[in-house]
Amino acid sequence: MKLALTLFILSFVSIVPANGQVKVSETTLSMAASDEGPPDENPPFDSFSEQENYPYTMRTNIRGTESMHAWHALVLENEYLKCTVLPELGGHIYTCVDKINGKPMFYANPTFKKAIIAYRGAWSAFGEEFNFPVSHNWVTISPVDWAYRSADDGSASITVGNRDRAFGMDWTVEIILHPKSTVVEEHVTLTNRGDLRRRFFWWNNAAVEVWNDSKAYYPMQFAIPDGSTDIVPWPVDQKGRDISVVANQTSGQFSFFGYGSFEPFMGIYSPHTQSGVVHWAEPKGVPAKKLFSWGVDKEAMEWREKLSDNHSAYMESQSGLFPDQQTYRFLEPRQSIRFTEFWMPVRDTGSITRANLDGILSLQRERQPDGKAALAIAFNANHAIPGATVVVSDGDKTVLQETA
Repeated sequence: MKLALTLFILSFVSIVPANGQVKVSETTLSMAASDEGPPDENPPFDSFSEQENYPYTMRTNIRGTESMHAWHALVLENEYLKCTVLPELGGHIYTCVDKINGKPMFYANPTFKKAIIAYRGAWSAFGEEFNFPVSHNWVTISPVDWAYRSADDGSASITVGNRDRAFGMDWTVEIILHPKSTVVEEHVTLTNRGDLRRRFFWWNNAAVEVWNDSKAYYPMQFAIPDGSTDIVPWPVDQKGRDISVVANQTSGQFSFFGYGSFEPFMGIYSPHTQSGVVHWAEPKGVPAKKLFSWGVDKEAMEWREKLSDNHSAYMESQSGLFPDQQTYRFLEPRQSIRFTEFWMPVRDTGSITRANLDGILSLQRERQPDGKAALAIAFNANHAIPGATVVVSDGDKTVLQETA
């Protein structure tokens, strides 16, 4: 069948400062948060609890009222992205706004509404969360160390991190923006400073706001439900539902780990906003993929009320070092490990087919009004690619070739 081809090459709007230097600055972010009563100063010892909280206090006295706060914020900004980091709230990246379309990459929850989910209790759904050496760790919405710097190559970075008081383990994440690039680069360092080996895992957890038409693009054919040893098909489940689409997630919350995926990318795209986000990392360094969603059933609606004031929804796109969140490994005394992860925005592509550090590609088969098949091609470049040659092939036959 003859292919009719529609090709979209998306151009950038230039808003670059004259010198091309990435800017980093301090400011305040006025946001409401749930009030808390006094913490419990007598946390359980680890021998009497499944969670090692001592010597941290427990933050379980969450109240139904909210108060405004002026949060200390660090801002990292280049021509295309404006990222806000909150060192008083776990060092989360609150969000990164794509200046080309004005859409946030990560879930910019307008209120830090708390629920008892984290190791110490209080937890809030927003932005990108760094989980080490346990999930939703002791400082997930508590102050962490921070610093920022500018580099000679025009880039700038913000570094956040913490040494936990339970195990004496360090984590740092250096968040970097380069001039003329839409890629957020993250250098992660995990260190055991002590004299004993300690167990750990690492999960980078990005909340992404979603609507019923939002879809997770995970390059895999099979998945493993959290806490299970079953291998299930992905994305179409045993009932014939494409559960990568939010509207079809009608059987309660779910957590799926990728099985057998050796691709470096994963992402979420929302036709509602014609935008999304992609994560990229070398599979040898960061091999694991996870997707979490509350779904759209009655319980999911209740969680939306618990975690937001505007009934907004999100999915979590998570990357990790180990195949699931029941698997831990050990850092030997004074051992460090380092690796790098990347995030990039998606706009006006309609879907996510492939991605690398140069850009995001979408290929979609469509049916034209005259009945002919069409291939809609969209590409977001992550940096300028002057004189790029675009080639579409059908086997050995070149169907389209042009310069953009």
